[in-house]
Amino acid sequence: MIGRNRHVYLFILFLLVRLPVLAQTTAITIEGAIHDKASGNPIEFASIQLLQLPDSILVKTTVSEKKGKFRLEDVRPGNYLLRCSFIGYEISQVAPFSILPGSSLYTVERVDLLVSGKALAEVTVTSRKQSLVTGIDRKIYNVDQDIMSRSGSVSDILKNIPSVEVDIEGAVLLRGSGDVMILINGKPSPLMGRSRAEILQQIPANTIERIEVITNPSARYRPDGVSGIINIVLKKNTRNGFNGSVILNAGNLDRYNGSINLNYRPKKLNLFANYSRRLDTRRRFNNLERFYLDSLTGLEEGLFKQNNSFTGRPDGHVASAGMDYTIDDRNSIGISGTLYSRDQLRNIISSNYRYDSLKQLTEHFDRFNRSQETERERSLTAFFTHRFKGEDHQMEIEFNADRSKEIEDNRFTNQYYFPVNNVSNDNTIIKVTDNEYQLTIDYSTPLPGDAKLEAGYDGNSNKEDLDFYGEYFDMVQSGFIKDIEKTNRFIFDQTIHAVYTTLEKNWVKWGLTVGLRAEQVNTKGHLVTLDSIVKNNYFKIYPTLHLGYALKEGHEMQLNYSKRVNRPDGDDLNPFPEYQDPRNLRSGNPKLLPEIIHSVEFGYKWQHKQFSFVPSIYYRYKVNGYTQVTEALDDTILLTRMQNLSRDQSAGLELIFSVKAGKWFSTNLNSNIFYNRIEAAAGTSIGNRSIISMSANFNSNFNIGKTTVLQSGINYRSARLTAQGKTYPTVVLNMGMRQDLFRNKVSLSLTASDLFNSLRQKTKLNTGSFLQTNTSRRDGRIVYLGISYRFGIIKKEKEEKMQFDDNI
Repeated sequence: MIGRNRHVYLFILFLLVRLPVLAQTTAITIEGAIHDKASGNPIEFASIQLLQLPDSILVKTTVSEKKGKFRLEDVRPGNYLLRCSFIGYEISQVAPFSILPGSSLYTVERVDLLVSGKALAEVTVTSRKQSLVTGIDRKIYNVDQDIMSRSGSVSDILKNIPSVEVDIEGAVLLRGSGDVMILINGKPSPLMGRSRAEILQQIPANTIERIEVITNPSARYRPDGVSGIINIVLKKNTRNGFNGSVILNAGNLDRYNGSINLNYRPKKLNLFANYSRRLDTRRRFNNLERFYLDSLTGLEEGLFKQNNSFTGRPDGHVASAGMDYTIDDRNSIGISGTLYSRDQLRNIISSNYRYDSLKQLTEHFDRFNRSQETERERSLTAFFTHRFKGEDHQMEIEFNADRSKEIEDNRFTNQYYFPVNNVSNDNTIIKVTDNEYQLTIDYSTPLPGDAKLEAGYDGNSNKEDLDFYGEYFDMVQSGFIKDIEKTNRFIFDQTIHAVYTTLEKNWVKWGLTVGLRAEQVNTKGHLVTLDSIVKNNYFKIYPTLHLGYALKEGHEMQLNYSKRVNRPDGDDLNPFPEYQDPRNLRSGNPKLLPEIIHSVEFGYKWQHKQFSFVPSIYYRYKVNGYTQVTEALDDTILLTRMQNLSRDQSAGLELIFSVKAGKWFSTNLNSNIFYNRIEAAAGTSIGNRSIISMSANFNSNFNIGKTTVLQSGINYRSARLTAQGKTYPTVVLNMGMRQDLFRNKVSLSLTASDLFNSLRQKTKLNTGSFLQTNTSRRDGRIVYLGISYRFGIIKKEKEEKMQFDDNI
């Protein structure tokens, strides 16, 4: 045993000898922050140049982070000055300063940039913002740099983001888990509830500024979601002067979309508005085979087949407008609103066949559904920000109100061929209203010793009303009669009161952030039809930890931990089933408990001028994990509902590699390999299961000259484990091209999604009583031709090359 471990002991001995030597190495670091002088807001992506005196030789460059902070490492003793700039602002130079030998940290006083007083009718940008900004704990995807953003939906863009997957039904997964919290502008939205897959396929990507993915958020964020948070940030232009853009796209299969974005900023007031419309024709196909098995012999007792075809034409509108006003150097206010509207006429044909054990046909009928869907959402956001004296000392109050209403009117006709029977009709009307209110108060203040304290309150109230009405045509009365079995109403009410605090402390190379969030949750499920109430009130504490260490310039390590929760929503708890397909029912479970997740992640980042490499190892341990479980109610009807499992464990390795070869080529390669094990609770029919899965996406940009860009993306997803079966692998290729004209005022784009029409979703289900295979496909090969026009005035002193970095 000692012989086999000799190399391990030698390696540990080497580390013990080497670490003290590393600790004695003194590296000089320059730190500072950049802000807008008028508003006091931090400026992200400002360019900082370190010049050595007396010859003003450029030594190092960097860009400011989200809070305006910047950091220059491994600086030698000497005399220097800093030059700071950002588009639309005057260049500022920090007075010359000296760094003496033996120093470890030099802090520059806060740099305030003034908005330039000169106006140019046109600005030519000579460098593009990087599409992917990769950090250890988060990824930021700048949507404008993706050609698909000119014509695609938010779902199309999510497919190109590392760690994120979108299946054929539009469901979003983060690191293999579909239990991810999706925010709009950092806040929950009713849009991201029961119909979020449909909504994400409907919202135009050109209304999105960026998408942020945070796998282990701090205590400031809500702890919801197994795998973390995806935050969709809508466009709100803050450039000076009047500017805007118009985008129009036309695609095959009768698809059209367009948008207009406007912004006007005269000094302290900023006004913005945008509107977009998306009109699609969609077709989907589904084939299902279900073999019923004898519980003792395992032999086939019968066969059920179902072939479905779906056509729909959703018509979606998104409009938003708002204003920000800087009252003075310390106070600012803002208000904005968003309207969302979607109408869709759907036609679904379902052909059903049933055979006995001898493969003889015993039943054949078609079920036709003509469905009219409407959905409306209104949201309002208002904020007030007060900045106290001193940097990073402020308080922000924000209030959000959302109201959504969805109506689904289904008209069914059943045509019986064998055995022959009379045509029957039935209808269902589903009405869902969702009201959500949120109040947040965030306070932050610097502390002595390069530390910072954040604290706040987060209150959320959400009420869902699910009202189902069913009826059937009575031949005797020659009219429709209320169907008691299919008519029900369920009201879900949830209130969350949360307080949090985080403490951030930085040493020379170390950074530590610890947080604690305490939540009181009160939930009530009112089964109106049964006159019954189910309550679940609980208090929980969610700690977070983020520990970082900068090895040297361009090298960083980080260790994160967070305790998270996945709460069931109204659909998960509603015990009443939907009857759109009477052979395949779905319902909720009012006794469903929230999942508790412990998430640990260790990451490393190697940043170079031409490339970055970010490997991460993560582990998730889930208690009371719930999943969909299907059981046979009889020999023709299946019921699928949520059920708590005992434990669920997953561990994975994620690799993100980005390369930039000069000005002509850049690429991002992401691979996620993970192990998943499900351990079922005692008394259930589900056994312990485990599998190793992976996903990968490979996106490349080719800059052909200064005005032509080619883009390609390959997405691969391997087989996945489910509680009672598995899903099969898929692979998709997307391509696009953009040509800029008239000094970048006009752009033409051509995009093709699922170029080889290879997207399929195949699932296998084995419950012991039946074996089922389900295959779904849709019109994936979509080609769009689009044109965009940009106009307006941007205030700016002189043309500069925009510089961006992967630092966060």
